Amino acid sequence: MGRKPKKKLEEMTELERLQEVNKRLRTEVVYLKKLEERDEALQRERQRQLEKWFQEDFY
Repeated sequence: MGRKPKKKLEEMTELERLQEVNKRLRTEVVYLKKLEERDEALQRERQRQLEKWFQEDFY
């Protein structure tokens, strides 16, 4: 079984259009949160690496 064919914007009611926009925005928020978490993890790893190199240079 496949997906239902999407309605064209002209065929949608205002409620359906708003629900579609809401769904897209929720998806975008989840995606952006994941990107932010990944970027924070990379930044933490870079910081750890710099601290490690710093300690090696001075000991």
